Amino acid sequence: MASLNLHRGFGFFGQAFDVAAALCQLEADVVCVQESWLADAAEVDGLAEAAAKLGAAAHRAVMFRPDSVSLPEIPASSGPGEISIAVLSALPVSDYQVIELGRAPGDDVPRLAQVLTLKLAGGTSARVVNTHLTHRLTSPLQLRRLHQRLRADSQRSGGVPTVIAGDLNMPRPFAAMSITYDTTVRGKTWPATRPLLQLDHILVDQSFRVIESAVLPSAGSDHLPIRARLGVLALK
Repeated sequence: MASLNLHRGFGFFGQAFDVAAALCQLEADVVCVQESWLADAAEVDGLAEAAAKLGAAAHRAVMFRPDSVSLPEIPASSGPGEISIAVLSALPVSDYQVIELGRAPGDDVPRLAQVLTLKLAGGTSARVVNTHLTHRLTSPLQLRRLHQRLRADSQRSGGVPTVIAGDLNMPRPFAAMSITYDTTVRGKTWPATRPLLQLDHILVDQSFRVIESAVLPSAGSDHLPIRARLGVLALK
């Protein structure tokens, strides 16, 4: 699986890039996406185009609707649209829900998490959780709140191996200390032009083994993509 913050389809200095091509080059069965922008007047939906090319289903959750693309590096001429998080899955999805994480102090954006239960080979299931946490310093609190909700749901359902992926807006040591999941990818992801911090993560519970993981080359966004190949250790 892979994860990429699309930065609304623009690079660090405001240069537009091909969203569909960027997502396709990640070469993953499951792609978690943050900050996907779709203008109301858009003729092309890069997310839907990528899903079609990958033979995947696109599951999109709208976070908010700004009046324009609203980035300081580009003119505000796009018109209204929606900012979303999304998961492209080439694997069958047996359950889907959205968890509301609320607004952090000083953050105008309501934060969400998508929870998809995927059917794997041999009758195994796994949960993939995609989220884009607040850029404020309280992102670890949101991650803990999400973890608590997932744990409660897991106890009711009998337990499912779970992965949390996305732009968590915190360095790896904070992600590692916030919950009992293991970090998989190690490497700086932001800004893509000269990475200083790892803000993007794929975290796994103890049901997984990490076969390989990496920070990938730039796909055009201001974040670098990440990818991990995982195996399920324990069937629950």
